[in-house]
Amino acid sequence: MRPTIIALLLFLNGAGAATAQPVPGKQSTPRPAATKQAVPTQGPAQGGNCVGVVSNLGEKFTVKKIGIVILQNGKTEKVPIAPWHIDDLVVAKISAALDKRAIVRRIPHPKDAFASLETPKLFRNPDSDLGEILRAITGSTRCARYVVVTGGSSFYGGTKLSVVGLGIVTSKKPFFTGDLYILYSLIAVRVYDGETFSLLTRKEASIGQPIFSTIRGPHREVDESFWPVSPDVAAQSVKLRDAIRELVGQSLDATLPELKLTE
Repeated sequence: MRPTIIALLLFLNGAGAATAQPVPGKQSTPRPAATKQAVPTQGPAQGGNCVGVVSNLGEKFTVKKIGIVILQNGKTEKVPIAPWHIDDLVVAKISAALDKRAIVRRIPHPKDAFASLETPKLFRNPDSDLGEILRAITGSTRCARYVVVTGGSSFYGGTKLSVVGLGIVTSKKPFFTGDLYILYSLIAVRVYDGETFSLLTRKEASIGQPIFSTIRGPHREVDESFWPVSPDVAAQSVKLRDAIRELVGQSLDATLPELKLTE
């Protein structure tokens, strides 16, 4: 009798334990922690500390002869001077002017990028047109400021003839006392906003020359030995190259500190 009772108790105890087990159900999987989406940077590259430089100054050098009357005006020659590395000098001068306050990035551009500006256009706004050209050539580059350096212009003496960019010009001295030779470096510097490409400031380079002078802009009188007898001679002239590089350097050294190149 006792073994039978013990077996019965063991059977009932096992059945109770089985009914106490929870019924398997659908397990809830914990959700992963939400990850914060990376917001695209809206500000300029390099932490807003980038200044892009576009220089279109050093491609050509002009050789021009102005006569007493129109018929005596000589042919204006445009001499390619890329080997003079004028644009490299421009970038170096801007870098020196910023003095580590910003990262300077030179912006490359096709040789014909500014060709449209030479085409006559009614009611042209050169500053705005340059801004659109700048927008096109900067591509994915993002800088807080862009500095665009191009050739400036000036009337020559009391004439309606103009000289542009870099070059040398000759004419008769007053009272026909001989020939006058002038080397010139006419430079326009523009600063554009890196987001809107709107013009912030514009200045013609100056080395403190008198307002009422033969050329309104950086220039100096030179002797006849500077005058090239042909365009090929001009391109190969170390004397002209060194003189124009010196004048460009002086022009930028005197002008860049007056411009707000950074924010």
